Amino acid sequence: MNPFRYGCVVEGEYFCPRPELERQLRAFAESGQNVVIQGERRMGKTSLIRHAVGGMRRMRMVYADLYCIRTAGDFCRRVMGGIARADDRMPFLRKAMSLVHRLRPALSFDPSTGAPQISVDARAAESPEAPGTVMEMLRKIAEGGQTCVVFDEFQDILDLEGAEGILAEMRSSIQFQAGTPYFFSGSVRNDMARIFDDSGSPFFKSAVPFTVGAIERGTFARFVAERFRKGGRQVDMDTAGALVDYADGVSGDVQEICEAIWDTTEAGARVTVEDVPKALKLVFSREGAAFGETVRQLTPLQTAVLRALAEEGTEGVFSGTFMQRVGTTSTGGLRTALGRLVARRIVYPYGGRYRFANPFFKVWLRTEL
Repeated sequence: MNPFRYGCVVEGEYFCPRPELERQLRAFAESGQNVVIQGERRMGKTSLIRHAVGGMRRMRMVYADLYCIRTAGDFCRRVMGGIARADDRMPFLRKAMSLVHRLRPALSFDPSTGAPQISVDARAAESPEAPGTVMEMLRKIAEGGQTCVVFDEFQDILDLEGAEGILAEMRSSIQFQAGTPYFFSGSVRNDMARIFDDSGSPFFKSAVPFTVGAIERGTFARFVAERFRKGGRQVDMDTAGALVDYADGVSGDVQEICEAIWDTTEAGARVTVEDVPKALKLVFSREGAAFGETVRQLTPLQTAVLRALAEEGTEGVFSGTFMQRVGTTSTGGLRTALGRLVARRIVYPYGGRYRFANPFFKVWLRTEL
């Protein structure tokens, strides 16, 4: 069995321990402190939160992933899903459902796993008062014991119609829950800043900032080497460190390239950096169609900018050389193209430069397009 996991929450032996960050998050949860957790994509924020808080005794975790929510109804359904997963005891589920009776909840069980599921009436969930009803439910179910509420990809709440009003209502409820920690996790830095750093936002300075960066190189390299050994492959520490560097230390990307290397090598093999190209071919066979579709949806200028970023780096993007490379004399046009690539989350600004959200897309652009 492949010893690496990516594209999902990693747990157990697949999770690379981060003791200090875990300790800090548990301390925040125990003290009832609200926390805004930020980090770039695939840095392992969700796995870290679920490992740290989910492993606490006597702490119930209500986890709601708000990624790509588009309506208030989506918000309500995601939270109710988190409630159903937080505690499968019937008294708890019945209490939660009674608190949102206006949303006409219904309890069912997954036919495959037997896990409880709570659905709500679609029309009722879209009513203006529905998010407030759900927030009031969270407040009441947390009264009887320790509960940590986690809103993942929280910045996507800005995409809702009437987002400012919803945020205001949420803040109004949360500020009176002194004993209940709320963790707000997000991967789009500018949007999270709009919510927590803008003085006009209801959530201005309402939570302690907490940054999740790359795992320390030596720690991650040791983890990589141990996982390869567990999977019947050998790798020295220099090679393990090079694999970490290749994916910029991004947890999910490191796991992905290592997973592909394991799949393209034989049992007992000694892994080297020379195994990377073959592994990349496997990655491209899986993701190449999606990469191609992304390019097809871009304008010619956006495509030219993206290829130049992949081939020439991201410094001096407004230099004459770069503009000549992409075929434009318009600084405004180039700025608009970059803005669209950022808005589509293909690249993002980082330290005065632009980084690819998916480093394998960058390599694909250089080698396959």
